[in-house]
Amino acid sequence: MRPFNGSRALMVVHLVLVLLLPFMLTQMSGCQGDKEVLPLNLGPEVTAEAIDEAVGEPLADTDPASIALGEAYVVSETQELGGGAAFAVLSDTSQTVIEREETASEILFTVVEHKQRYINGEVQKTSTEIPFRIEKANAILNRTSAEVESTAMYTLRSEVQSMLRARTSRELLQSLRDSKATLTTAASNVRVTYHGLKVSVVKQAPPALVQQQPNCLGIPNCQITVHHVSFDMVFWEDGKPDRVHWDLKMSPEVPYLAGMLDKCVTGLATLSGDQGNILVKQCLPVVFFRYVQ
Repeated sequence: MRPFNGSRALMVVHLVLVLLLPFMLTQMSGCQGDKEVLPLNLGPEVTAEAIDEAVGEPLADTDPASIALGEAYVVSETQELGGGAAFAVLSDTSQTVIEREETASEILFTVVEHKQRYINGEVQKTSTEIPFRIEKANAILNRTSAEVESTAMYTLRSEVQSMLRARTSRELLQSLRDSKATLTTAASNVRVTYHGLKVSVVKQAPPALVQQQPNCLGIPNCQITVHHVSFDMVFWEDGKPDRVHWDLKMSPEVPYLAGMLDKCVTGLATLSGDQGNILVKQCLPVVFFRYVQ
């Protein structure tokens, strides 16, 4: 795809930041070790059912069976460290539907995935063909979620990493439910609560690369409906809170695979080598999509 192969103008800046990450981590780790970097002035607690509704409703009427031959999107992986002290694009991934076969019970299709990782000032490219399957009976998309293969020198808690891998709202909902169900058992010393749920709906421009396409790909007034959902997810372990903040943007007016327009998580991550913790914001914004007419 032309927008994917033509690197963005800020690529050099991103690569420089990646090169500087070890230095930045060393400088910042000393002052990020305390939980006070995430003040626990939590908003009102909300139920898991309220989170389910907020995350699931925006794309509830979208149908994975609508995925068409030639449909495509590009998603980036970005990170921000220390509350904005450093920012980098870690990777760009494009997926394009190249095969679609329909039977009486299911739809089988294949996407070709091109990934560019930016590591230590170098661009590493890989290409993979990935099979997808849709069961017509319940319109569930069955696939292996794309791994978030971060090049950073930190790790978020495993439950959060699993949720980051979810590429659709349904996958994210299932991941949220699985995590809560696994942790809130009699054998576990961890419980999960949700706080400060905020939901809004706005009209806004699509990603910049879409805006640059002829006639904005036919999007009326070059504006799409975007649902914003944010909330805090708190893991209480031995009575101690570990808060992560979620920011989601979803749109039912874009191709199905790009419906989760952006997904960000902010929380404390553990630095490698027992260097303490650092405040990390990791996002997966869709930077381009293409309809099939």
